[in-house]
Amino acid sequence: MLQDLPVWLAHFRSQAAHPRQVPTTLDDTLTARERRLIASSIAGFQLGEGSDGRCLLTAVRRHCADDERHPLVEIFGLFVAEQQRHARLLGEFMQDHDIAEIGGGVTHRIFRLLRRCGGLAARLRLLITAELVGIVYYRALEVVTDCRRLQILCRTLVADELVHVAFESQLLRVLRSQRPVAGRLLGAWEQCLLTGAALTVWFTHRRVLRSAGYGAVLFIRDCRSQYSFYLKWPPAPRRPRSRPAQPLSPHGT
Repeated sequence: MLQDLPVWLAHFRSQAAHPRQVPTTLDDTLTARERRLIASSIAGFQLGEGSDGRCLLTAVRRHCADDERHPLVEIFGLFVAEQQRHARLLGEFMQDHDIAEIGGGVTHRIFRLLRRCGGLAARLRLLITAELVGIVYYRALEVVTDCRRLQILCRTLVADELVHVAFESQLLRVLRSQRPVAGRLLGAWEQCLLTGAALTVWFTHRRVLRSAGYGAVLFIRDCRSQYSFYLKWPPAPRRPRSRPAQPLSPHGT
C-alpha cells in the first residue's frame, strides 16, 4: 500500500479546513464575446466536476474491505468534497454571468458509463484521465479571457487538480505493481484511454481550445505529456556495455 498515506491524509484534511480561495476583489468583467465563446464549454466542465463520487467511494470501500477507518476512505471522501467545491465555484461564476447550467452531454454520459466499470484501479485510470485533460483545458480557458476572476479560478482549479493527480498516480502505480505481467498492457490501455478522452474533449470544446491556439494534435500531445510526467512506466535500465579488452602494446603497457 502507498507509504505516504499519512502525508496525503494530512494534506486533504488541511485543504478541507483551509481551501484555496478566489479573492472577491478581482475584476469580474466578462465581455459578450467571451461569454458566447465559453458559456456552453464551462457549463460542461462544471457538470463534470459535480459528481457525487458514489461509484468511486464504493470501489474504495471495497478495496479497503469496508474498513471505514482506513485512510483511503477518508482521503477519497475529502477528495470528492473538493471536486464538488470546484463545481460550486464554477457554478457561482456562471450564475453571476447568467450562464445556464446543463443537464448532460456526450462527454458526461461517456464518463458516467465508464465510472461504473471495474474496481479501484479502473476508476483511478478514468479519474486521472479526466483530471489530466482538465488541467490542459483550464489552462487554455485562462488564456482566452481577460476576466481576472475567471483566470484566477482556472489557476485555483489547476493547482488542486495537480495535487490530485500526484496522489492518484502514486496510488495507481502501487496497484499496477501488484500486476507486473499486465503492467505494460495496462500502460498502453491508459494511453489509449487518454488519447480518446482528449480527442472527445477537443471536439466538444473546440471553440475555446482553438481560440487558445490548440488544434486537435497539439491538445492531445499536451495531454499525453502530462500523462508521461506522472504515469509512464520508466524504461528498463540499460546494461552497461562491456568494453572489449585492449590488446597489450609491445612494451606490455
